[in-house]
Amino acid sequence: MCAYVLALRNGYALDDERIVWRNPVVHGFGNLRELLFGAYWQKSGELYRSVTLLSFALDWTVFGASPGPAHAVNVLLHAAVAVLVAELVRRLGGGIAPSVAAGAVFAVHPVHVEAVASLVGRSELLAALFVLAACHLYLRGPPRSAGRIAAIAALYLLALGAKEVAVTLPALLLVLDAFRDRAERASMRALLTRNAALLAALAGALGLYLLLRRNATGALLGQAPAAYLLGVSTADRVATGVSLWPEYLRLLLWPRSLSADWGPGLLDVVGWDSPRVWLGVALGLAAAAAAWRSWHRGRWTAAAVLWFACAILPVSHLPYAAGTMLAERNLYLPSIALAFLLPPLAAAVARERRAVRLAATAGFALLLALGAARTWRRTPVWASSDAVFASLVDEHPRLWLVEYRAGLILASQGRPAEALPWLESALRKTGVNDAGVALDYVRVMRTLGHYDATEPVLRHLIEVHPKTVPPYFELANLRIEQRRYADALALLDTAARVPRWGAESMPQIHARRVVALDSLRARAP
Repeated sequence: MCAYVLALRNGYALDDERIVWRNPVVHGFGNLRELLFGAYWQKSGELYRSVTLLSFALDWTVFGASPGPAHAVNVLLHAAVAVLVAELVRRLGGGIAPSVAAGAVFAVHPVHVEAVASLVGRSELLAALFVLAACHLYLRGPPRSAGRIAAIAALYLLALGAKEVAVTLPALLLVLDAFRDRAERASMRALLTRNAALLAALAGALGLYLLLRRNATGALLGQAPAAYLLGVSTADRVATGVSLWPEYLRLLLWPRSLSADWGPGLLDVVGWDSPRVWLGVALGLAAAAAAWRSWHRGRWTAAAVLWFACAILPVSHLPYAAGTMLAERNLYLPSIALAFLLPPLAAAVARERRAVRLAATAGFALLLALGAARTWRRTPVWASSDAVFASLVDEHPRLWLVEYRAGLILASQGRPAEALPWLESALRKTGVNDAGVALDYVRVMRTLGHYDATEPVLRHLIEVHPKTVPPYFELANLRIEQRRYADALALLDTAARVPRWGAESMPQIHARRVVALDSLRARAP
């Protein structure tokens, strides 16, 4: 794992700061109840990843606030996952050399840098670790014993507690079962029948996880969709999901261009009239045809296609809008599909003459070295939030996040007129749905005295984010400036009743209520 040595020098970047550095819940085991039963995002009450939080609490207990050792834990977990990937290929009959090659490709692949080099990527690592452990336990033999079924179900629960993407484990096990018994040609009905007891146990584990999740977050489903996907029609959402398929393939096969964010300005919401969508459709049909052809032969390609399709589904935007357009960390578990392509490639090369075999071996070694070098160079990007944003400015200057941050910097320097165009562009790209962008835009507009233009933005925010305090609070401030004190009081009362956020914001709400009441009394005859 020499490619990730520089990760040991990384600090806290982006979400690391809120989930680990500034989150007292994970600073030891003093808040065990919150660790086990609380939400992953404490303030917003979104997501439930107790296993990941417990791992951070263990880091803090053993290493303190120093991020270096925690990053070392990530690297070690990634190494363990790579070993399990290699062993999975070997257990499925891939042979020693192809198995080692599969593990090596997974270990140095640049698309995994985000998951390994950022601390919050721990959720991906743990989920993959438990999923693969369950796969290995399953492949040891028919899971008919109660002990083995219980162990696989327990690993499923741990994987879900690490990250929700592990929900696809039952489907992944069926893919492996169909591959393992390819000589038998078992039908899907036969696969389901002989795994009925296991699938029932996994359903029970999923049910328990959903109950814990609902208790922690108040909802069964995941976090809110990405701001730029709010209000998008089902047809456009599906079209956008399909348009990402070529990007998935590029990131897996040629990850030269990487990004910490893949939102508007880099990848935009599209409709069915976009050429990207039809390129995605063509790619999907080609993958399906390759899987069908492989199904009647060695099934390695079929296993790769089915594994990827199952593992990517929760973040694909096809069943629902996900929390981000695309994220490299979300490809961690799906990318195991690449491992299934190594045995048939090795077999094809082995049938060639010696010169071709040598050239193929040298080419593979070169690609492995290039991948390791790209990973080495990419890892320091996650050293800090400033390093991440610097890379975005250099590589993707039209990204909405770059424009938003540029506007914030100019506004903080007392240059609101120069900040406004940047914030307006970011606002358009996020569909006026991102509360952070919209509220900072409103504050700059108020600084410039453009009060009338802020009200439609605030009303839209209240409509799309009715359970957050800031839009109500900012509109109340606008009403106070307009001397509409009764309306301001009504808005502040509504803000105070917002679950979770209302109690935390009470000091500010109370202070503005005093201002409104005092002004209202001063106007009274």
